[in-house]
Amino acid sequence: MDDERDGADTLAQLLEMLGFEPIVAYDGEAGVAAALEHRPAVVILDLHMPHMGGVLACTRIRQAAGTEAIKVVALTGSNSTTDREAAQLAGFDHFLLKPVMVAALLQVLPPAAG
Repeated sequence: MDDERDGADTLAQLLEMLGFEPIVAYDGEAGVAAALEHRPAVVILDLHMPHMGGVLACTRIRQAAGTEAIKVVALTGSNSTTDREAAQLAGFDHFLLKPVMVAALLQVLPPAAG
């Protein structure tokens, strides 16, 4: 999920081309709701979003019962130590920087079903 619609939509298109079935959300609240409803294998979160940032969204996902198997990936333009530490404390599994390289993305995703 990403508050930059173009970025979220572009990432979704890339994931589709790689054989995944992405669900797109444009803010943290919608992303948490989608994650809890669909229970995907992976959730990719921007750290800085309106309404609810990625750190809080990750925390909410991690606190929900039955979400232990969901891999949560931070995808952000910020490489600050503060953001990296907050992401680690929130329970992110991986921390990727924008613009993300396809090879880096593939390293944190499970094999595509298609």
